[in-house]
Amino acid sequence: MLFDRKRRKIFEDEALPHLEALYRSALGMIRNPSAAEDLLQETYKEAWASFHRYQPGTDCKAWLFRILFRLRSKQLRRAGQFQWAELEDVPEEKLSTPPDALRKLDSARVLQVIESMPEHYRNILILADAEQFSYHEISRILDLPIGTVMSRLNRGRQLFRQKFFQGKGQQQSA
Repeated sequence: MLFDRKRRKIFEDEALPHLEALYRSALGMIRNPSAAEDLLQETYKEAWASFHRYQPGTDCKAWLFRILFRLRSKQLRRAGQFQWAELEDVPEEKLSTPPDALRKLDSARVLQVIESMPEHYRNILILADAEQFSYHEISRILDLPIGTVMSRLNRGRQLFRQKFFQGKGQQQSA
């Protein structure tokens, strides 16, 4: 009984502070609040069930994100939707960003562009740029080679810039 109370306290102290970050990422992946809540609930359920394997004091946030992404991958595989489609080749000149354009970022537009991106780029952008995970942490969370993480992050950022500023030009000219 004492062990369970101690374990619960450690879980609450180390895992629960990451609830919002996990929900934001789940919502970014799924784009449905109810389904994101379900995925979050499954993530914490699995985290609690396997908490005896967690080493207190280590990176609990990365551990939880790894569970979240593994569960999401399972969901997609079960639904027959899991794929790592590659981005079509986009000429480099179309991916350049005007230097002063970064000062004019519109948060609603940023979210719109991120939501329109292929999931394998969107996930890495969320982990790297929104959640501030390192390449190594993202590699562990998504179970990908670090080179793949770096490549997808680079291509994802390029695609983001292309879509963001392409849409800005279309909006401004309308």
